[in-house]
Amino acid sequence: MEFTIKNDGPDRRLELADGEHVIGRHQDSSLRLGAKRVSGRHAKLRIDGERLFITELGSTNGTLIDDGALQADKGEVEVHRGSKIQCADVLILRSTGEATTMSETGGETLLTRGSYRLDQGFSPAARDRIAGMLSSLFELIALDDSSESLADKTCQFVSRWLQADRVVLLEDRGEGTTIEPRGFWSRDDVTSDELMLSQTLVQQVFEERTSVLLVDVQGMAREASDSMMAMHLRTAMAVPLFDNQRVRGILYVDSARPGVRFSDDDLQMVTAAANAVAIKLRNQSMVSELATAATIQQAILPDELPEIEGYELLARLDMCRAVGGDLYHALPRPDGQLMLALGDVAGKGMPASLAMSACIVLLSTLAEIGGELDQVMSLMHRKLYENLTVEQFITLFLCDLEPATGRLSYVNAGHELPLIIRADGGIDELQPCSPPVGMLPEFPCRIGQTTLESGDLLAIFSDGIPEATIDGEEFLGLDPVRSLLTERREQPLAEISDAIGDTVARFLKGGHASDDVTLMLLRRR
Repeated sequence: MEFTIKNDGPDRRLELADGEHVIGRHQDSSLRLGAKRVSGRHAKLRIDGERLFITELGSTNGTLIDDGALQADKGEVEVHRGSKIQCADVLILRSTGEATTMSETGGETLLTRGSYRLDQGFSPAARDRIAGMLSSLFELIALDDSSESLADKTCQFVSRWLQADRVVLLEDRGEGTTIEPRGFWSRDDVTSDELMLSQTLVQQVFEERTSVLLVDVQGMAREASDSMMAMHLRTAMAVPLFDNQRVRGILYVDSARPGVRFSDDDLQMVTAAANAVAIKLRNQSMVSELATAATIQQAILPDELPEIEGYELLARLDMCRAVGGDLYHALPRPDGQLMLALGDVAGKGMPASLAMSACIVLLSTLAEIGGELDQVMSLMHRKLYENLTVEQFITLFLCDLEPATGRLSYVNAGHELPLIIRADGGIDELQPCSPPVGMLPEFPCRIGQTTLESGDLLAIFSDGIPEATIDGEEFLGLDPVRSLLTERREQPLAEISDAIGDTVARFLKGGHASDDVTLMLLRRR
């Protein structure tokens, strides 16, 4: 005989053979329940073919049959099909018939004929029906519509393949938020406002990623909910919008027409369609989230660079994706110095952009607080090492400029070599003197020193320039950059920046850059 055990957490289903079975918390119990309020030997079931009997064994918190207390002195009592057994706060439900189980919440009991998960595969009949609708399904998910428009069209699409009275798509606004109707279709004047889903049904769909089929609702008047009776429903389905990562909503279908009964094949077909639509909705959400993240990231970067008497300063950042991991900043210090920073977070996309944002915030805070350059770097390293994932680190060039003298104190933490193009055409490279930030537990920080004389040009850039590549085998390299900077060292900074950008673009031959391109130029007049 089949049973469903309902307590905290997912439902547990099991089969018990003919004979006697003790319900309780003891290890030797045939039907062991872990709930604290269940007694060690709580009650005893006896199965005899299609008949079920129960005996109360003197439990502390009692046993109920259909909300009526079972007395120990009454001996064995027969449990009729469809009745509910409750031991303390644990509900034990017997299968009510062919492939049928009971679900209950808050006094609302639903007759559930069957359930289905994508990993169970499709029946031959369902497979044929899915194949028949594939062309239309592809057209649906290929639409370049908003999520609200896609939700309405999904409901219309489902209505073409079923004898539905109403189709509703409910979706959340992000993980942990409440699901709300986003799309709706109805045959008559029924509205989505009347839709009231059982919390147990919603829980099963979300937590177990299970599609649920309800049939013969009006025929089971005693078990049906008031809302289902008021709408005269006869059959319904609730299917998860599972995007292969999480359940983001529910696709719900019902009918009140006599003679209409949704089948297991219907359930499988709608589940397959809902899965495809959920993936499309996830992709739309990602596009929207990326656009928002890109806006936020651009806002974090400085809108304007500070003006320094006797110097020219320019910076550019061209992202190869919507969001990226490159960063730059120029920050006045309390002691009158100017802090310049240019860095590159390992990796790409959203994780890199989040780490980039954290680095910008840290730099801004530490620059305002003051302190020597090695102290700033050590504090940055400690915070980033504690909070970045194992595979993340940041190559960073950080320097303090003393405008009056041109003295430059710097730390090159594993970053691409900055170049100083001297007024006479000579080139100095500012070699790495520390490991990347956030890579190793310890951060040995060495400070380098140099001086910018009149006419000298400092170029700081990310590896997206020298490592520009089409095929991953041939790279632009540093030589074209060195030559360009030397030849154009006296030109306006904007022209030098554009020339470097054009050099990268020509090398890529119209292809997309595989990495962010970031450049900062500082010249002493």
